[in-house]
Amino acid sequence: MNSTSVVSGGLSGYRSAKGPLTAIAGNIISYKQPLQQVGFAGPRALDSNKKAQVQRQLLKDAATSTNITAEDPYFFGKGVAKVARLLQIAQEVEDSTSAAALSAKLVSLLKPWLVTQTNSDPLVYDKTWGGIVSTLGLSDPSMDFGQGRYNDHHFHYGYFLYAGAVLAAYDMSVFAPFREPLNQLLRDYANPSYVDSQFPFMRHFDPYDGHSWAAGLFTFGDGRNQESTGEAINAYYSAYLYASALGFQDIASFYEIVLNMEAHSGRRYWHPMRAQSEELYGKPFIHNTVGIVWASKVDHVTFFGANDEYVYGIQMLPFTPATSLLLTPDWVREAWSPGSNDGGMKAAAQAAGTNGWAQFLYSAYGMVDRNTALDKALTCTPDDGNTNTNVLHWILTNEQLTVAA
Repeated sequence: MNSTSVVSGGLSGYRSAKGPLTAIAGNIISYKQPLQQVGFAGPRALDSNKKAQVQRQLLKDAATSTNITAEDPYFFGKGVAKVARLLQIAQEVEDSTSAAALSAKLVSLLKPWLVTQTNSDPLVYDKTWGGIVSTLGLSDPSMDFGQGRYNDHHFHYGYFLYAGAVLAAYDMSVFAPFREPLNQLLRDYANPSYVDSQFPFMRHFDPYDGHSWAAGLFTFGDGRNQESTGEAINAYYSAYLYASALGFQDIASFYEIVLNMEAHSGRRYWHPMRAQSEELYGKPFIHNTVGIVWASKVDHVTFFGANDEYVYGIQMLPFTPATSLLLTPDWVREAWSPGSNDGGMKAAAQAAGTNGWAQFLYSAYGMVDRNTALDKALTCTPDDGNTNTNVLHWILTNEQLTVAA
């Protein structure tokens, strides 16, 4: 990287991959983080006259979108969290019949993975590195997105923890058989203890950088990396909800801080306004979305393709109440319009057609234009971790919200 001098109190600094760094003399570093609160429900209550509309969509999705057949931890996690979102929304629209059925479905989905271990890719404890990994991932580094070598554990297990948190809040007695295995998954990726002999402290989260790194034991020429800040935010949101549901308020408060730090970094490094992007990353990178943040560079691509809808969408999914910590109306407005280096999110959504990626982008647009967003988003086919119920609920509870910089 190019080095430039930044002077503060007679001390030199340099320009890093994340912009100018200033040297500070002292033996203590303190950090103040404004906390944006978020819970199980949306950031704004669902209008009473919209509940019937959401419930009608819920009945459709509960009948057609809960048969989760994925055999790997990532896609299964997305699927089971999708069902948990339906359970949460069922409670918000006061549909007790659907809630009971969705709770039973969650139990049947989680049991083979967490209790009987009769799924085709069981989770096992790895004594070498102290973590929970998939059987296939442990035997083959290329399987399960490198999960057996500790790639993306916060992404994968965050989905499991979300499902557990919703189930615990709904019925603690139904949740009880899953408590200990879910505790272990939480300790794997977000262990709050320095003295746990089985799992490391906060495996992925880097308090110095203010966000997580997704890469595990693999070596990359550009250092550590993280692609999906949306799933990183989901990981700590789920941890916060889980600790809250179980009554561990001190731990929940810790996760609330981590969640807000991850979201703050997501807004700054993955979702900068275009003027901030130039300040941080310099020309020719003048995008307001980063696909991958590395230790020594940033890319406007993803690991699975360079399409703009991928670059935008992977930084948003999954859409939950915590997504409102990452997306801001000002950012959405700017991203929707073309920039000097990109065609904008609107063009990306149009190019994607009616697939799940387009639906993510239209959902984000719902923060500034509810009617257009609903008209477009509900014509799309949802991603395997999403439902039209969730899209409808998110847009109806997230228009015109603001988040502190």
